[in-house]
Amino acid sequence: MRAFALAVLLAWALGQVNPQGATLSHTVAPGDTLFSLARRYGTTVEELMRLNGLENFLIQPGQVLKVPGKAEGTHVVAPGDTLFSLARRYGTTVEALMALNGLATSSLKVGQVLRIPAPRDQGEKGAEGQPQGGSPAEPRENGAAPGPTPGPEEPLPSEDYDPESPLLKVVLRYLGLPYKYGANSPTALDCSAFVAQVYAELGVALPRTSREQFRALPPADTLRPGDLVFFSFGGRDIDHVGIYLGRGVFAHASSYGSRVVIESLEAPFYRKAYRGARRVVQEAGK
Repeated sequence: MRAFALAVLLAWALGQVNPQGATLSHTVAPGDTLFSLARRYGTTVEELMRLNGLENFLIQPGQVLKVPGKAEGTHVVAPGDTLFSLARRYGTTVEALMALNGLATSSLKVGQVLRIPAPRDQGEKGAEGQPQGGSPAEPRENGAAPGPTPGPEEPLPSEDYDPESPLLKVVLRYLGLPYKYGANSPTALDCSAFVAQVYAELGVALPRTSREQFRALPPADTLRPGDLVFFSFGGRDIDHVGIYLGRGVFAHASSYGSRVVIESLEAPFYRKAYRGARRVVQEAGK
């Protein structure tokens, strides 16, 4: 009788736990990207690609993806944490965190233990980051491309921004996202992951590294908004990439600035390291 009771108790206890490695499914809706789904389900882009056997960042509406199953969790407040940053990190909202934890104000204390909601269903949108400014960058990424061309000698073209440009709207959503070498997650990106994610949202698959992107795309003799601009801060090899936006500025994930920023391509620091531009074409990821 005792053995039977223990077996029943064990079975009940196991039923209360979401097993490690359990998966759910998500049907891709218009506007979904691997980046937004990783944020919503508290995982990484790489893990989603591994679970689903994906070779690039492109996903299509109606596609059914496996996503990691997660139960409600907890977070111990660290210095610098805010409800906004935690909502962004865990793919929820400030209001949901306050309701779940019975908070009357948005104030947090270091060491405070917060309950974190399980990922929301696919009908809801994940939290989006807020644009913020940047500081001068000194980005680096491994990868070599033989014989890059010297930096430009003539002034750069001065195309105006198109405020309705889908590219610009996507780029602005990434401003302020932290930089981390080799990263490609909802909480951090490196330079080539930023470029690839932006274009994945526009339906174009790009190679993962700056070296591969430089080799795969055709040269752009005259800069246009949307062209990729490449740099070599370590010497001869390509080790950084950004997206030209027009009017002499470009967006990139900066290691020195530690986040995604927009800066002037005409600054001496960048002109010295500039190695040329490449034009993104629909066939780039094929």
